Amino acid sequence: MTYRKDGSTIYISLDKGDPINATFEKFAVDEGIRCAWLNGIGALEDPEIGYFSSETKSYHRQQFKGEYELTSLMGNITMKDGKQFSHTHITISDTECRVFGGHLFEAKIALAGEFIMQPGSGELNRKLNADMGLSVWCLEKCGE
Repeated sequence: MTYRKDGSTIYISLDKGDPINATFEKFAVDEGIRCAWLNGIGALEDPEIGYFSSETKSYHRQQFKGEYELTSLMGNITMKDGKQFSHTHITISDTECRVFGGHLFEAKIALAGEFIMQPGSGELNRKLNADMGLSVWCLEKCGE
């Protein structure tokens, strides 16, 4: 991984084999980033993606094997249980240009990954919303 800061924007280049979310989280820890917005493109391999079911209050996961074009990644860094947490969604395309998308659990870079991180000036925490079954942004006092 390499990166360059340009004002409040950080350009991040991930290398072959780098795990996407884990690398974002480690970088955020190393740089003291406690909230940020993420965008990116590239090529990845073996992504595990899914969707959250409001009915079962659980994620349904699907593992894709092989290499895929990362047509879009969007997400954020927040604080969850006192640690930096990377929450990302992606769209990917296969060799026939079929597109799949969902919540990214993890994937490794297959060739290259080009990302922008835009850190906020403070901290953004997540808190479990029991009605939803999800930890969501806590924009007011979290009561922790």
